[in-house]
Amino acid sequence: MHWVVQNNLFNEQGFHTLMDVLAHGSIPHTLVKVIPFGGGIEPEVRPSGPVIVMGSLSLTRYACEQGWTPGAFINDQFDFRVWRRHLGPHLLNAEATVHRFADVPVQPGPFFIRPCLDDKAFSGMLTSWDAFAHWREQVLKLDTYATVTADTPVAVSAPRHIQREYRMVVVDGRVITGSLYKLGDRVVASSQVEPEVQAFAQRMAETWGPDRAYALDVFMHEGELFIGEFNNLNSAGFYAYDVGKMVAAVEAMRF
Repeated sequence: MHWVVQNNLFNEQGFHTLMDVLAHGSIPHTLVKVIPFGGGIEPEVRPSGPVIVMGSLSLTRYACEQGWTPGAFINDQFDFRVWRRHLGPHLLNAEATVHRFADVPVQPGPFFIRPCLDDKAFSGMLTSWDAFAHWREQVLKLDTYATVTADTPVAVSAPRHIQREYRMVVVDGRVITGSLYKLGDRVVASSQVEPEVQAFAQRMAETWGPDRAYALDVFMHEGELFIGEFNNLNSAGFYAYDVGKMVAAVEAMRF
């Protein structure tokens, strides 16, 4: 497998660990710069076999345009509406209502809003109606290179008190590694994942997954475990998961 890694994206230890794993394993890899607004990458990469990218959503889209295999694990299954059909009550915000961005109705109190797609249109956030209405007004005035448009599908739900947040890596239906990345409101980075969290993630992976490889976020709410979201593995942060195990699992895949 040839790994194409964006050189100016990951400002975290996991990026350096990834580079060390690839170098020490003599795994072919190239550091690239992503040129903005669909300008491609520098230097150009012309792999003769399987290739995988790690970087921004722009790089994953470039991989898809090039027809690389596997390139990037991304498809139209990374959609809140699809997750809910498959996993129902196991999803933290299963009761959310879905709207066009322009049509979100007035909310009486604080609410959580996120894009339905894993397209980084904006980060999910807890907000108030006044703050959201002002932001939406400003966004809808933009018409050039806007990541959010009037038609962007969004999910709106009541606030949840999240006690713990975990990132788990799934490859071919098996949970490979994971980490605790948030404890209450405090950002942490711990590779220690409780057995019950590991077991829950594995049950969910055996129930349904959006692709052969992905990042699965597990949240604890009122002492119970739920799926928070699915993320494209190629563009998801590493936090404190075992990057070596992730690379080994992807390297073992057959296409």
